[in-house]
Amino acid sequence: MIHDSGPRGFLRRHRSALALVVGVMLVTVLAQARPSLYSTSATVGILALIALPLGLMYGQGGTISIAQGTFAAMGGYTSAILASHFGWSPLTSVFPAILMPAAFAFAIARPILRLPELSLALATLALNTVFLVGVERGGWLTGEYVGLSGIPRLPGIETSRFWSHVAIWLLVLIAVVLYSTFLGTARGRALNTVRVDRILAESMGVSVAMDLAILFAVTAGVAGLAGWFYVHYVGYVAPDSLGIHVSANALFMVVIGGRKTVLGPVVGAAIFILASDFLPGTETQGIFFGAILVLVLLLFPDGLLSLRFRRNGPRGLAPAPLTVGGADNQASDTVRSGRWR
Repeated sequence: MIHDSGPRGFLRRHRSALALVVGVMLVTVLAQARPSLYSTSATVGILALIALPLGLMYGQGGTISIAQGTFAAMGGYTSAILASHFGWSPLTSVFPAILMPAAFAFAIARPILRLPELSLALATLALNTVFLVGVERGGWLTGEYVGLSGIPRLPGIETSRFWSHVAIWLLVLIAVVLYSTFLGTARGRALNTVRVDRILAESMGVSVAMDLAILFAVTAGVAGLAGWFYVHYVGYVAPDSLGIHVSANALFMVVIGGRKTVLGPVVGAAIFILASDFLPGTETQGIFFGAILVLVLLLFPDGLLSLRFRRNGPRGLAPAPLTVGGADNQASDTVRSGRWR
């Protein structure tokens, strides 16, 4: 493979991040005339941060999870408990908020990631119920059905809608840059091979179980970061704030936007929030979401950004002159050559 270095290579690898910056700047300009856009933008950013790692897990690793909302709730509750009951600053509680769901995901990854796709989806879905029962029976620690209120706001941001908008999209931008960079590495391409052919990857020495466990933990940790931002943004968390509905919505965003593209989950989150805000009534929204899901699965199985993906190749990957069939063959070549190490 020829690695495209220099300014052109940098722009090629990080064009998703550049497109995101342009989009956020455009929203910032429009919000000058309509400040409520800042709140909408912050909500999109939080959901995008939850959906982005799922895009990596599902789109690149081929492993589906319906526990993103629970991991976000786990991070949010961790930070809320430490800040409300033990006086931790949000700037210090962010670390447990990330590590707690990441450690939990890593601990359960080995047994559940061996399951077939449908069984894995059901197992991760069951985590939502287990966690929900746990926080509802958590007594004073979790606030039970009422939840926790009066959670300290983020220092320097407080209730400012503008700075909340800036802060969440800065976190999303960092996630996009790391995502794009990871796809350009040999291990990122090996992950594609795991999705295409696990047996081939294992036969060539890729530690599939460990790689997927680490990826699952990272996915949960980023969701925990989103949950941390959420509870300190709204100052409140309850059992139904984050959970199974967020997990299902995150998967919807990934499928609609594009599971094989970096910005697919972000586009899916924007479509979901804008449709929820502008369409009247839950019935109309249900019809719209059901219709668009069916149309996308029929016309664009890899999501709305798949047309650009097919024409240009996966974002974040360097050019692959030795391959003919795109990312899958490129990843397989990487494994065959042993360059994932």
